[in-house]
Amino acid sequence: MKSDLDSALPSSPQEDIAFADDTILFVSEKLTQNGTEKFIKLYEKLKILTGLEVNPTKSNYLALSENINPNFMSALSKLAQPQTSLEHLGVSIAFSHEQAKFETFDKVQKAMKNKMKIITERL
Repeated sequence: MKSDLDSALPSSPQEDIAFADDTILFVSEKLTQNGTEKFIKLYEKLKILTGLEVNPTKSNYLALSENINPNFMSALSKLAQPQTSLEHLGVSIAFSHEQAKFETFDKVQKAMKNKMKIITERL
């Protein structure tokens, strides 16, 4: 992606409303104040370019480090709600490996029990 997106952006926002989901953003714990400002500017530019906007009440984030820049965490909290674990493609992702393993196994086990119940009811 170009470092300067200004020339690629339209001069006015899109009129259509659109939605997107299941976006994952990986951020380094070494993110600086300058990096935080670039993230916010990039988000604003992409919002204008695509017409897409994050719904903070339906969006979540998971910090996989305790050392992430506080300014970035503050900016992120305006876009999403913090979580201790998230699910992506049926697999739990969590700060704790044990928590992720347990949540994924528990979900699979419950799904298998439900399928078994359906199968046995049909016999």
